Amino acid sequence: MNMLQNVSKEYSYNRGASMIGGMIGLIIGIVMSVAVAIPITNDVVTEANLTGTTATIVKIIPIFVALVPMVLVAGFLQ
Repeated sequence: MNMLQNVSKEYSYNRGASMIGGMIGLIIGIVMSVAVAIPITNDVVTEANLTGTTATIVKIIPIFVALVPMVLVAGFLQ
């Protein structure tokens, strides 16, 4: 029984460390998305000088770039 308790404690510790590592990675991903990807995407879309349906579709890309971190957070919290 004692051996089973030790394994349970070790699993619980590793699970906590894994969760902290995942959270740090998630925070880094969110910062990179907000600080780097969205401004660059907006600049590229603006400089592309597109019109019509193509412009409408391309202007949606920054919205999807902003939605990805939210989806990752929702998936991580489950």
